[in-house]
Amino acid sequence: MAYGAAESADQERATRMSVLIGPDGKVIKTYPQPDAATHPAEVLADLG
Repeated sequence: MAYGAAESADQERATRMSVLIGPDGKVIKTYPQPDAATHPAEVLADLG
């Protein structure tokens, strides 16, 4: 719920999403609907 993958603790399962977290523990970027084929390259590009 802290990252927005679930709206409540009663939700049967979390929504598929990805969160890029920096070495300092802060969220750099969220990807609400990552595509398995392109997501790794997208994350590497965002790391930059």
